[in-house]
Amino acid sequence: MLAFIEYGSGPPVILVHGLLGSKINMAGAARSVGERHQAIAVDLRNHGDSFHHNSMNYRIMAADIGGFMDDNGFETASLVGHSMGGKCVMQFALSFPDRVDKLVVVDIAPGEYKDPSWNRYLTAMLSVDPTELSSRKEGDELLKENIPSVIYRQFLLSNLVNDEDGTYRWRPNLSAILSAQDDIAAPVNGPASDINTLFVRGSESNYVRNEDQQVIRELFPNSSLTTVADCGHLVHIEARDRFNQLLLDFL
Repeated sequence: MLAFIEYGSGPPVILVHGLLGSKINMAGAARSVGERHQAIAVDLRNHGDSFHHNSMNYRIMAADIGGFMDDNGFETASLVGHSMGGKCVMQFALSFPDRVDKLVVVDIAPGEYKDPSWNRYLTAMLSVDPTELSSRKEGDELLKENIPSVIYRQFLLSNLVNDEDGTYRWRPNLSAILSAQDDIAAPVNGPASDINTLFVRGSESNYVRNEDQQVIRELFPNSSLTTVADCGHLVHIEARDRFNQLLLDFL
């Protein structure tokens, strides 16, 4: 079963994080959505507090979401997904359209992605032995050489856990994620879905390009695209208030 946190009551909305994220990264959006809905932020397999497994592709992760809904008695729900999580919820919507009320896809398109930064982030994290760390700041210093962006280092360091005995560890299954890079880069596919869908992209991100709109319209003909100014790929973090308002208005 997927680990989760929840807020509020009402029609269910499931929020799904991106690669190397967790339910904590979606907590701000979940709290906002929880003002009017039952908002549930989940950890995908190999992330956060959820189970570890060597297999990791979009059909499998979509099935994990379906199993989570079954376990919690949700026949249908609205889904919100960022980046890799966006591809998970798109695949779920294409595979099980009758179970999705509304769909929000954050800074990702349905196609294939080959982003060298993923490998750089994973390699940088694997190069740090967390058991040798005496503080989170020390981990930040070790990552700085390969990851100059402060906001991305903070994002990655949200995966660094300090256990009760004072020992640090990486929470995600980094080796399994690294092995699954081709599956994570793969496109989603299935028959087109007319689910009411909102795509959100950051103006400074190149994850959703203008030329991606053709495949978006082919798979999700009942969709619209909104660009959030002055932010990059982490729209829900970099432009938190504007993103949360967009989410509430759409839902």
